[in-house]
Formats: sequence, structure tokens, C-alpha cells
Amino acid sequence: MKRILLFALVCLLFVAPLAEASWGWWAPTVPNIQPPSWSEPSWPSPSPQPDPEPNPNPNPNPNPGSPILPTQPSNPGSKVPLPNPSLTSDEQNLINQVNQERAKNGQQALKIDYDLVALAKKKSHDMAANNYFSHVSPTLGTVYNMLDNAGISYSRAGENIARTGSVSRAHPLFMNSAGHRANILHSGYTHIGVGIVKQGTSYHITQIFIKK
Repeated sequence: MKRILLFALVCLLFVAPLAEASWGWWAPTVPNIQPPSWSEPSWPSPSPQPDPEPNPNPNPNPNPGSPILPTQPSNPGSKVPLPNPSLTSDEQNLINQVNQERAKNGQQALKIDYDLVALAKKKSHDMAANNYFSHVSPTLGTVYNMLDNAGISYSRAGENIARTGSVSRAHPLFMNSAGHRANILHSGYTHIGVGIVKQGTSYHITQIFIKK
């Protein structure tokens, strides 16, 4: 009887440490999760727009994983008058609204660059004349292509576009979209150009931002 008790005691002494050591294997561990990084947008990617309500279209990622194919114009023969080469009161007002938002957020005001104004008008006219809505033009390419072809020097560039039935709706639409808002408030930009072209009852609006 004593031998049986002694044998049981020895077994208990061996099994207890093993049982304790195995417990840690099942204990939950805290994963080493790093906070996600955020890359600054340099020009906003097309995103689906609700119909019929227009939606501005940013591309925060300047390096998309797959190339974006240009949208083919559905009616290249559309006749849209060339925009006024001068900065209009509506365009000036949009620039003022951008700088008011920047002031409220502690950012420097953007300077008007009239070469950018001409490019923004050109892009808005292109969208209206060729009946498309995209950051990639079938005729002009991307905002980078436009800047390079115009010989404009920049170290950073961004573009906001909108199509709306009222110019007054453009700024609220931009500010309610994370990518567009980021462009408007980006501390890296120094200059801006805005172009507005009307086609029928729609206004095509382009904002171009650069850092010189």
C-alpha cells in the first residue's frame, strides 16, 4: 500500500510541472500591430460617383498598383466654347474659399498661379467637350502630363475635379470628401489654379495644386 502511495506521489510531482508549463502555450498574446501609415495625396484616383448627384474625384495614391486606362469620350464632336482666359469671379471665389479653409487650419494661403489657371481651364474644357469625368484625360493625360507639357516646375502636385449643377456646391463637395479636403489643406502646396467651364446645366470644375 505504501509503495502504491509513493508511486502516485512521484507521478503527481512529475505531471504537475508539465501541466503548468503547457498552460502558457494557450495563453493569448498581444499582437504587435503597428498603426497604419498614411501617405499624403498628390493627386486624387477616380471613385464611383452617385447619379445624378455629382461627386468630386480625388486620387490620394500617386502610385496605383495597376494603370488607369483613359476614358474614351462618348461624344468627341461636342462644341463647347473656350473659357474666358481671365480669372472669373466664380474661380476667384473658389480660391478664396480654399484659402479661408487653410487659414482656419493654420496653413499658409496659396498663391494664384495663372499658368495653373490656364491648365485648370483647359482640363475643365476638355472634360466638357469630350463628355467624360476623370483624372485621366483621353487627350491630355494626367495632371502630371499637363504640367510637364506646359513646362511648369513643381515638386508636388494635386488635382481636384467636380461636376455639379451649381458652382456654389463645389466647395462643400470638396470639403466633405477626405481626399479633396486633404489637397485643399495640404501644408506642402504653395500655388493654385482653378478653372470652371459650363456645359448645358453642368459646371466642370478643376483645381490644380503645386509646390514650387
